[in-house]
Amino acid sequence: MWKLQLVLLVSLVFSPFFCFAENGKPLLVAIISFDTKFLDADRGFRDGFSDKKYSDGKIRYVLYDLKQDLTKIPTIIKELRQQKCDLIMTITTPVVLAVKKAMGEINPIPVIFTMVGDPLASQVVSTLQNPGGYITGISYNAFAMMPKRLELFRKAFPEMKTIGIVYNHGFSWLATPIKDILHPAAEGLGFTVSQYDVRDQEQMNLLVKDFDGAVEGLFMVPDPLSIAFFDQLLELSRKEKLPIMVQDNILLQKGGVLGYSPSFYSVGKQAAAMAEKVFSGTRPARLAVQNPYEIQLIVSLKETEKLGLHLSDAFLSDADIIVR
Repeated sequence: MWKLQLVLLVSLVFSPFFCFAENGKPLLVAIISFDTKFLDADRGFRDGFSDKKYSDGKIRYVLYDLKQDLTKIPTIIKELRQQKCDLIMTITTPVVLAVKKAMGEINPIPVIFTMVGDPLASQVVSTLQNPGGYITGISYNAFAMMPKRLELFRKAFPEMKTIGIVYNHGFSWLATPIKDILHPAAEGLGFTVSQYDVRDQEQMNLLVKDFDGAVEGLFMVPDPLSIAFFDQLLELSRKEKLPIMVQDNILLQKGGVLGYSPSFYSVGKQAAAMAEKVFSGTRPARLAVQNPYEIQLIVSLKETEKLGLHLSDAFLSDADIIVR
């Protein structure tokens, strides 16, 4: 019996995921965000710990706001290994993919991802039910929700014919779902789609300055760059009187006409519950990828009136929240 107990003890001590010993030191948790505009997920994550074992003082957080610069990640991972980081929470698909590449498979740090449009399509995990390895998290379901979001855009503006989508055409994980999911759904609803390739701030500024005016509305897709450049997208919307279907409802605090999504904050809170399980000894490999708990249709009448547009009472009756 004592031999069995010794084997179990050794396996726990030397397991790469057994890094939460009660030695009096706070857990070190790193949050890596693609851009400042996603930091509500960080706030939700910190607020989400329900167990008093993980209250203030029991966890030390370090935040890395990449400001869209993914080249920083290999250096960050090296630093976190040296600091014996206990867990990483990532925000957006490009971040978790870059972390996965930099981490490799040797002595990995557990990762909980958020804001990933489709974990399978982007190859973050190989299966949803049993992710394997050291990565799991919350699927944002952003690709699967595109047809529903397009349907709501159509109901809101039944006369609209042409919509514009702004995204980085260099993101390979984004190209396929736009081709295979968005375009067929848009065509089925009678939309013609115009695509604009934006990969940096300069290109976004040029788009706003030299916009061709060939669309009647803007439909945001799950590209973190489009969220990072939302201020410029909103400038374009107001200049050209184009309604925006935002990618995430939190953007409606700044502008945009409607959104149908979970919130960054709620997804962050959900990720904290998964982190608690990892801290308690559950391997990420055994934690199934979760879907967001709450999705809401929010309509901004304030922005609609600013653009001189009208929404029917029938459509407004379907909204969960109306911003006046």
